[in-house]
Amino acid sequence: MIVMIQHLHAKLVCSSCKGVLVQSEALLQCCNCNAVYTIDDRYVSMLDQREQVTHPSEWNRKEAEIRDYSEISDSLALSGIGRFATFLNYGYVPYENEQHAVIEPGDAWNRNSVKLLLETVGRTEIRERQVIDIGCGRGGNIAALSKYFKPLSIVGLDICPANIAYCNAKSRGGKSFYLVGDAENIPFADESFDVVLNIESAHAYPNRSQFYEEVYRIMRVGGVFLYTELMLGDQVAQNVRLLEEAGLSVIRNQDVTSNVLLSCDESAKQRTGTQGIASNAKASTSIGDIHDFIALPGSKKYEEMKAGTRQYRMMNLVKRE
Repeated sequence: MIVMIQHLHAKLVCSSCKGVLVQSEALLQCCNCNAVYTIDDRYVSMLDQREQVTHPSEWNRKEAEIRDYSEISDSLALSGIGRFATFLNYGYVPYENEQHAVIEPGDAWNRNSVKLLLETVGRTEIRERQVIDIGCGRGGNIAALSKYFKPLSIVGLDICPANIAYCNAKSRGGKSFYLVGDAENIPFADESFDVVLNIESAHAYPNRSQFYEEVYRIMRVGGVFLYTELMLGDQVAQNVRLLEEAGLSVIRNQDVTSNVLLSCDESAKQRTGTQGIASNAKASTSIGDIHDFIALPGSKKYEEMKAGTRQYRMMNLVKRE
């Protein structure tokens, strides 16, 4: 873990004020605002605990998200299928609309989830570029990016320590690094990355505009933001406006709801079977309806997508000079 921190030290900064960090044994401390971040053998946590006091309502929402994903992680581990469950997204199946992927996935177990990533990437150049996956979950997207595109380096950032501990345990080193962190307070210096990825994660962020501004800040000029999200239909235009106000230019904004619904239909049997997440997460207490969480046919989210009141948007945005 110390080796990883040294490798990242040129870019890693204080989450809150973006100040310089100094390392002392199992701690990182900001020289400017004195924020303290912890290091252990499972992960580095770049969450500023002072937010519990300064922004309690937002912190409570983030804590609830951490609990939900921690419970899913625990359930998957106990079921014995955890090592296969590297994706939690809805997936993608080609239909009649324009397709953008330049690679066909060979993965059988997570094929639809990998296809979602490849469609999101489209023709974006990834090879030999520095990438960050914000809301990286259990690392499936990072593994697929490494396999198909050979980036120079990839950072996985997720607010759930259980997800990052899983990624670090599964990782065999190389060019991928994982940190616990907040999408609204990204712990990297300005213009650190060429490509920012965010798949099915931003719905959980209390302050969407702050997230978009952070994405703009950490991107280099000419960098690309690869973004998917299930949005309420009447919020699509508002989110586009917030992205543009943050300084990002939209080069693709595609409604792929029909493709996602097809994937939900196709994946339903696998996800409700004895080896599926719906069966193995029943013991969770705070997630609520796991069927709605993964948008199984008949669930609220699925029916809202089918009715058109929710849209699954796939966007590419750039940071221009």
